[in-house]
Amino acid sequence: MIDATLSSNVGIVLKIRMQLPVSLWIGLRYSQSRKGNAFISFISLFSIAGIFLGVMALTIVSSVMNGFEGDLKKRILGVIPHIIVEADNDNLAWQQKLAADNSVLQLSPFLQTEALVQAPRQLTGVVMQGVTIDALPSFMQHALMQGSWQQFASQRYAVVLGRGLAEQLNVSVGAQVRLMLANAGSYTPMGWVPRQRLFTVTGILDTGSDVDRVIVVTGLADLQRLLSQPDTTAWRITLADPFTAPLLSAKLAQDPSLKVTDWRQSHGKLFAAVAMEKGMMWLMLLLIVAVAAFNIVSALVMMVTDKQAEIAILKTLGMTDKQLFNIFAMQGISNGVVGAISGAIAGILLSWQLNNILSVLGLHISSVAVLPIDIQLQQILLILLSAVMLTLLAVWYPARKAVRVNPAEILRDE
Repeated sequence: MIDATLSSNVGIVLKIRMQLPVSLWIGLRYSQSRKGNAFISFISLFSIAGIFLGVMALTIVSSVMNGFEGDLKKRILGVIPHIIVEADNDNLAWQQKLAADNSVLQLSPFLQTEALVQAPRQLTGVVMQGVTIDALPSFMQHALMQGSWQQFASQRYAVVLGRGLAEQLNVSVGAQVRLMLANAGSYTPMGWVPRQRLFTVTGILDTGSDVDRVIVVTGLADLQRLLSQPDTTAWRITLADPFTAPLLSAKLAQDPSLKVTDWRQSHGKLFAAVAMEKGMMWLMLLLIVAVAAFNIVSALVMMVTDKQAEIAILKTLGMTDKQLFNIFAMQGISNGVVGAISGAIAGILLSWQLNNILSVLGLHISSVAVLPIDIQLQQILLILLSAVMLTLLAVWYPARKAVRVNPAEILRDE
C-alpha cells in the first residue's frame, strides 16, 4: 500500500515536471544538481549565502530605520503644529474646503510665539503655544508625565513645561515662572519693556525628544491677553500623516489672503537628514546584495565552460538560442530568488524578535528602552525586487556566452 502511494506521488511529480518548458526543466535540473565540479557548487552556494545575508541585513536595518523615523515623527510632530494658517476672521472659505479633506484630523484656534522664561536662577528662550484643552493633539494628551490637563484648564495663567526645560530651570509642578514676550511690550521712561507675567506650572510634558527643552504650553485665552490679541487669527491644522503637509500647504498658499507655514520651517532639516541617512544605509547594504548577485556571474561562466559539450549537443538537437539562454538564466535566477526570499523571511523574523535577541545577548541601547521596529511590506517587496533585478543583470553575460557556443568546434574531436 505504501509503495503504491509513493509510486503515485512520484508519478505526479514527474508528470508536472514534464509539462514544464524544456528550458525551465533543464535549468532547474542544473540548479539542483550537486554532481560535477565541486568548486562551481561552492561558488553557487556562496552567492546564495551572500544574497541571503545582504537581504536579511537590509530588511533588519530598514525596519529599524523605519521605526526610528516613525518614532521621531510621533514624538516631535505630535507636539509641533503640522500647519499654521493665519487669516482674517471673515475669510472662512478655506475652512469649508478643509472640512471635506479626509487627511485633516483637526482644525483649531492656535497661537505661537517666542518668549523668554525666567526661573529664580535661570533664563532661557522658549517657544510658547496657546492651545484650547479640547483641541490638544492625541500624543500631547498622553505625554503629560506630571500634573493634569483638567487642572491646567481650570487655572488661569497656567503653563505646562517640557521635561528638559523643567529640569534646566529646576522647577516642578506648583512652582511659578516668569514669561516675557520679546515681540510684545511698551515704551517706558526706562526704555522698551517686554510684556511679562508670572505663570504657575501645572504639568510636565515628556515627549522623549529635544522639543522638551523649548516647549511651553499655556491656555489660548491667557496668551491672547498677554499678547493683547483678543481675536485669534491663527489656526492649527493636524493631519493624519504629517508628511503630507507640504502638499496641503502648497494648496492653501494659492490663496493670497492666507499666510501658511508648516513643520518644515522648524524641523525640516532634521527629517531630511534622517531620510538621507536612511537612503544611504539602504544603498550601502544593497551593494552587498549586488556583490553577492554578481558572484553568480563567475559560477555560471564556469558552468558554461564545464558543460560546453552538453550545450553543443542541445544545439544540434534543435534547441533555439532563446531556450538555451533561458536554461542558464533560470539557474542563476533560481539561486537569486532562493537567497532573496530566504533572506527576507529571516530578516522579518529577526526584526520581529530583535529586542528579545538583544536582551538575551545582554546588548542595550543606552538612549532608548527598546528599539522601535516598523516592518513595511511594500519595502520588503522592493528589497526582493531589487535583489531579483540585480540577479537578472548578473545572469545576462553567462547566458549569452552559452548561446555563442559553436557546436562544430566543440564536437569535432568527439
